[in-house]
Amino acid sequence: MFGSFPAEAEPDGAVFGPHHFYIGVLLILLVCLMVRDPDSESAPWGVAGLTLLSVFSFALTWPYYPAVGAFGVLVLLGGATAISVVRPFWWRYGLFARTVLVVGLFVAWDDVLSHALGWRTPLDALWIRYLYPYVSDPYVPSGVRLPSDVRLLADVEPFVAENLPDALAVVAL
Repeated sequence: MFGSFPAEAEPDGAVFGPHHFYIGVLLILLVCLMVRDPDSESAPWGVAGLTLLSVFSFALTWPYYPAVGAFGVLVLLGGATAISVVRPFWWRYGLFARTVLVVGLFVAWDDVLSHALGWRTPLDALWIRYLYPYVSDPYVPSGVRLPSDVRLLADVEPFVAENLPDALAVVAL
């Protein structure tokens, strides 16, 4: 279960590649921006600050010092999670804000645990099982029939087969 730490010296060999860690971070920062109150001093600065520091550790430290970067991401994201759970600040806001925060934390943790500890996580399993086979070898159904009065400028099947893998490859999962 536990091998070398971190499991990957550089996440997926390209730290600036499309990682779903970044999507989780964007959700966390978005909800922090939504719930801040400019009229009072209460704001989710702890969660936002620790989340941004975890991005620094993931993107700029991990490739050069893998153990320090991976440990930093785990600690900093853990701190942001602890603050968001313990601090009563979040309970003043509706279910939507708390749900977006939890989803963002889940998505970020999913990618970090996968790369740091080598665990197979739910979103990575979804990517490996369903999305990656389609991106690597797209299937275009041949049974699609268009009405005879529709005139296409280009053949749809070659267009989809040529462009779909590139379009799905930029999806960060």
